[in-house]
Amino acid sequence: VVHACSRTFVSPTYVPDLAHAALDLLIDGERGIWHLANEGAVTWCEFARLVARRAGAPAEAIEPCSWREIWQPAIRPAYTVLGSARGRLMRPLEAAVEAYAAETAAVRAEQAVGCASS
Repeated sequence: VVHACSRTFVSPTYVPDLAHAALDLLIDGERGIWHLANEGAVTWCEFARLVARRAGAPAEAIEPCSWREIWQPAIRPAYTVLGSARGRLMRPLEAAVEAYAAETAAVRAEQAVGCASS
């Protein structure tokens, strides 16, 4: 059983998506502050369950808990989602998790082929 906070909302970011969006802004000559994150707001518990389901692991093994059970002693804000009024440059979080899973599977398959041919 894994515990994940169920009341703190976050906006997880897939680093390759962040890098592509930042490069696009640089190429386009954009300036100013941009808040970049994959679209969507989830609790840590929802995020953990999403990743577990995509990995084929039992999502029900992840139990919700309060932030007090995880983070001490500092109080964390309950809503730390990034948003930008300037534009949407990144795909939804679920699509990013799918991409990560596909890329991870491709790397594992490539490594397995490399090990088999050695």
